[in-house]
Amino acid sequence: MTDAADEQAERFKKGQRQFMIGAGLVMFGMIFGGGLAMVFYFLGQRTPGMFAGIAGAAVVLVGIFIQGAGARAIKGKSP
Repeated sequence: MTDAADEQAERFKKGQRQFMIGAGLVMFGMIFGGGLAMVFYFLGQRTPGMFAGIAGAAVVLVGIFIQGAGARAIKGKSP
């Protein structure tokens, strides 16, 4: 019985870690990518602004997928 509880606790810790990493990536993508895109836009440099915005959106999407994997691990479903 202890082995099953240890296995479940380890799975929960791994899922929680994945979820928090995903949340961090989402916030990083929104703040850094979006903020940098706005700075470039206000400076009149639209091409670098578009690249910064696209890179930020890509980081946000990766973070969302990592969060989903972490949430599935926490719920107990196979990743």
